[in-house]
Parts: sequence; structure tokens; C-alpha cells
Amino acid sequence: MAITLDHINIRTDTPESVKDTFERLLGLEAGYRPPFASKGIWLYGSGYPIIHVSERDYDPGEDTGGLDHIAFKSDDYDGLIERLKVDGIDYTERVVPDTGVRQVFFRVNHEIKVEVDFDPA
Repeated sequence: MAITLDHINIRTDTPESVKDTFERLLGLEAGYRPPFASKGIWLYGSGYPIIHVSERDYDPGEDTGGLDHIAFKSDDYDGLIERLKVDGIDYTERVVPDTGVRQVFFRVNHEIKVEVDFDPA
């Protein structure tokens, strides 16, 4: 099983301000973002979208604070699903528009939200 850190997602009331700060301080550049229903900006470093900035929606059941989630990329979809089931961890699955990337979301200790992405089959 290969796994790598993919991105972090920041939730904020001021996405443009966050974008401007990371562009100015870290030299990141805003780039392509799939057409999700939510508003947001993807910031690229070395040609890869490493920071996703999402507009806060104030859903109290979903609010995870400023750092919404951490995301990994893996190649072991079936293994992850099996491990989540064995551990009794609830999860949700999504597919990224335009790309077909499969996503699995779940929460671990201290309500930390984790996303694991898998390339289309």
C-alpha cells in the first residue's frame, strides 16, 4: 500500500484573504478547482494543489474549525474500506467532478476529519 500526503483544507469566512496571504508569503498560485457545489480556491505549489481553501458554511454538524481536514492519496481502496468496517468507523464516499477521483472521508480521534483519495479505476 502506497500513501502520501495530498493536501490540507482550510475553512474560512475570507477565502480571498487567505489566498492572498499564501500567495504573498509562500509563493503559491491559485489554479484549477473542479466544479464542486461549494465555493473555494485551490492553491498550487510546484504544480500541485496543496492547500484547498473552502468558504465556511456554518453547518454546526460539520464545522471542524479552521483546519477542515487533512487528505492523503492511496492505492488501497478495498483495504481501507475493509479496515474502516472492521474498526466500526463510519465513512462517506464521493467522486470529484471532472476527474473521477474517488474520495473516502472519516473521522478519527478528537474528531479529526481525514480524506483519502484514490485515482479512478
